[in-house]
Amino acid sequence: MSFQATFKYLALALAAAGYAVAEPTRPGLTYLYSLNGTLGEPFTTGAGPHGTRAVLTVLGGPFSGPNISGQVLPIGADWGIVDSNGLFWADARYNLRTDDGAEIFVQTSGPGQPDGTNHLRVIFETGSEKYYWMNNILAIGILTNGTTTDGTRWAALDAWQVNTSA
Repeated sequence: MSFQATFKYLALALAAAGYAVAEPTRPGLTYLYSLNGTLGEPFTTGAGPHGTRAVLTVLGGPFSGPNISGQVLPIGADWGIVDSNGLFWADARYNLRTDDGAEIFVQTSGPGQPDGTNHLRVIFETGSEKYYWMNNILAIGILTNGTTTDGTRWAALDAWQVNTSA
């Protein structure tokens, strides 16, 4: 029997015996930054076993938040997959340079949503003493994207740190 099934049966038994099962404390979110990036022309590697791989190069753009700001470097891409439902599953790797000179590698991945957004897991890697804390956090993001009237492709990401509530 799986852990989830065991837990479910235990919770039902406790509830039947008159014990209240408390809802766990909800985690909180702390806003990290918003990013506005420019993307290159997409290309595909064709239909594979998981869908069609769509590659979008990262060209750059600004990011800023209450405690961090800087530029997205023109290093990296999103190697996402378009699934059989037409949803884009992001799989991006790129670099940030903060206004105070720190270099931060970022990896994002997550499923596309019917409304066109992507819900992302955001992972940071840096050797910067000031931003080293970012290596050890759980972060999430909401990604939107589109094309301007002149054909420029863009992506906007709002990122938050998940934390335990006091």
